[in-house]
Amino acid sequence: MDVLNSSESGDKYLLEVDGLDYDVELPYVLVPARDNHLRIASFNLVGQTRLNRDLGLLLAKKIRVSVPDPSSVVILTAVEKALQLTQVVSAELNIDSVAVAYNRIKPHMEVERRPVIQVGADSITSGGKFLAVYERDMQLLTSATNGFIIIDDVVSTGGTIMGLYEILEEASARSGRGAPQVHGIFCAATEGNKGGSLLPAPIHSLAELPVPQTVER
Repeated sequence: MDVLNSSESGDKYLLEVDGLDYDVELPYVLVPARDNHLRIASFNLVGQTRLNRDLGLLLAKKIRVSVPDPSSVVILTAVEKALQLTQVVSAELNIDSVAVAYNRIKPHMEVERRPVIQVGADSITSGGKFLAVYERDMQLLTSATNGFIIIDDVVSTGGTIMGLYEILEEASARSGRGAPQVHGIFCAATEGNKGGSLLPAPIHSLAELPVPQTVER
């Protein structure tokens, strides 16, 4: 069995992804969760060149099946863990630019003289955070005529997805349109309850991570 080994220590989980000719070794980590910790299989795509390439090609294939003309839609993603994956997907779909939500206001956004949309979001690995798009990304979002695709690395609680959808709602309102049409939420993996029925579109995932386990402090 071929395995893409991780360099982290400790217990590992072997993730099987349909379409990959190897399994992916993920370290188990503890993340804070209210009064306890959650033990999760850490699926961190940052810096994983081969894995982002292979998963991105598989995800682009899944998008083509679900979206008749993906080159005419606008992709929205968040930094930083999903960004490399999204770039592979967009290149494969011949999409020149994607809208990116940043995790904080940055100097190049020039918020004193340029428009910015900022919302709150929640993530199982990042906790409470902000998502912000500035002028360049807003221009892309408000120019959309055939709806949107949301791409994330892992969908667990759905907090990041709902934050991204809130950005789409605000951008659509500013452009004088109705509720944004989201063709689908595409991710490398899902985990846990995945946000239930609150999500704005169906989830299309390549794999399923083990359910997080509560560990007492």
